[in-house]
Amino acid sequence: MRIATLTCLPGPSSPFLFALLYSLLALVVLVTSSSSSSSSCPGRCTCSNQASRVICTRQSLDDVPDSISVNTRYLNLQENAIQVIKSDTFKHLRHLEILQLSKNQIRQIEVGAFNGLPNLNTLELFDNHLTLVPSHAFEYLSKLRELWLRNNPIETLPGYAFHRVPSLRRLDLGELKKLDFISDAAFVGLFNLRYLNLGMCGLKDIPKLTALVRLEELELSGNRLEIIRPGSFQGLVLLRKLWLMHSQVSVIERNAFDDLKNLEELNLSHNSLHSLPHDLFTPLHKLERVHLNHNPWVCNCDVLWLSWWLKETVPSNTTCCARCHAPPFLKGKYIGELDQSHFTCYAPVIVEPPTDLNVTEGMAAELKCRTSTSTTSVNWITPNGTLMTHGSYRVRISVLHDGTLNFTNVTLRDTGQYTCMVTNAAGNTTATAVLNVTAADVSVNYTYFTTVTVESVETPGEEESALVAINETFIRVLPVPTPSGHLWPDSIPTTVSSLSIDWSSPRATRPTFTVPITEPGFSGLDDVIKTTKIIIGCFVAITFMAAVMLVVFYKLRKQHQLHKHHGPARAIEIINVEDELSGGTHHFVGGGLGTCGTLGSKENVQETQI
Repeated sequence: MRIATLTCLPGPSSPFLFALLYSLLALVVLVTSSSSSSSSCPGRCTCSNQASRVICTRQSLDDVPDSISVNTRYLNLQENAIQVIKSDTFKHLRHLEILQLSKNQIRQIEVGAFNGLPNLNTLELFDNHLTLVPSHAFEYLSKLRELWLRNNPIETLPGYAFHRVPSLRRLDLGELKKLDFISDAAFVGLFNLRYLNLGMCGLKDIPKLTALVRLEELELSGNRLEIIRPGSFQGLVLLRKLWLMHSQVSVIERNAFDDLKNLEELNLSHNSLHSLPHDLFTPLHKLERVHLNHNPWVCNCDVLWLSWWLKETVPSNTTCCARCHAPPFLKGKYIGELDQSHFTCYAPVIVEPPTDLNVTEGMAAELKCRTSTSTTSVNWITPNGTLMTHGSYRVRISVLHDGTLNFTNVTLRDTGQYTCMVTNAAGNTTATAVLNVTAADVSVNYTYFTTVTVESVETPGEEESALVAINETFIRVLPVPTPSGHLWPDSIPTTVSSLSIDWSSPRATRPTFTVPITEPGFSGLDDVIKTTKIIIGCFVAITFMAAVMLVVFYKLRKQHQLHKHHGPARAIEIINVEDELSGGTHHFVGGGLGTCGTLGSKENVQETQI
């Protein structure tokens, strides 16, 4: 420890120098204290690299310790007794990159538990007591790349369980032994995920993984899958490694791996496989390593194709691959050493050949071709000589996994002879069928529905005019299929002009009008058009009559009101005039009164007439 001694010479500026030195000394003490605090190490923990690595394992901690340095980049809290991660526990550790909380007793992670960790890269929570995926706690972990949740009593993976952390590259969900439900949308949002572990979860079916478009490695070992079906790996076009060891797989159906165009390594060891479908690995052009050992292979004609494939793909690797379990005279023999001399093979049998089919243009159609075993491959040859296999890209035509040729919408050019070709190690068997497509019949019954919207408007301030406007008229023609099953579009819109009729007088004669309908190419519509015109005309006439009656009613009501109120008003006015006259002219006023009364009556009559 070094102590600096400063000697101040007396002089006129000594007080100023003393104050300056005192301030500097206080600043040094403050900085030293702050530095010591930032690099402090919690009790029962060991720190290194200026407290950037903090290790607090096996200390029986019930909670995350305080006074962890803000410079910490690596924090290990494994094998303690922590049960709850509270909100804002790590909010001051902005530089933290790796957080290890595994092998505790964590049963709850509060909302905001990982707030303030913008640089967190790896979060380990395996071997705890979590029953739910703490999705709410993952918000704001924008740089999280690895998440470990294996060996927790999690029961369900709900939809969008990980959508708050789209940056994830590795997700470990292995050994979730109580898992009984995975939502189809559980992995939505993980478009950057490269590695997924679902091993030893007791799965009976492969969950929907379509959202994992960048997945490269998939671990499914230790489950109870039994059957691998086509479409199980749909969307995983970038998958390079697939592990299915110890998964009780006994059947792999035809075309099950067709989506895995970039697969390089496949491990099917330690299962219950007896055979594989013919040419199962043919679409896997990049497959280099395959593990087939420890399966009860039955060596017959159904595995002969596999022997040829192994000789071409892995000629020198005989230790990792399949050996015969039956028949007894071939037991223990490497499948890659088999050839056709060991068996008597027969060409495949088509148990349900395709049949000729007559369909109408626009309909869906299927040509079936079923075999007695799924170990064969089924291809189709179209009328123009094109070979179609499962996975071949066509807009309307495809080969289903069971060998059926499917047409979603036939056209006239699809007419012709189609050949089903079934293949095994012994050769090919073919069957043909003719697809006859006829043009759609235009003679079809139609039902007409007419919708008319009528709006009546009386112009304000004009008592003697009425405006009736037909704003919009739409006619839709909906087809009714004929008994022959012809198909037409769902609806055929017919354009009808918009009508507007303005009559200056409510007593005007109803004008005649027509509704033009344009629909070329159809016959027998004249009667329907006439009927439509009559319906529209009647509706407009009724509306016009209602408007006239409304105007008449209004006029009569106003006349009645004038007659009721104006008469008494004039009588009162005459009586007031009489009171103002003198008594000496009583006789003259009496005569005048009669005259005025007469005039008042005339005025009332004239006003009523007006």
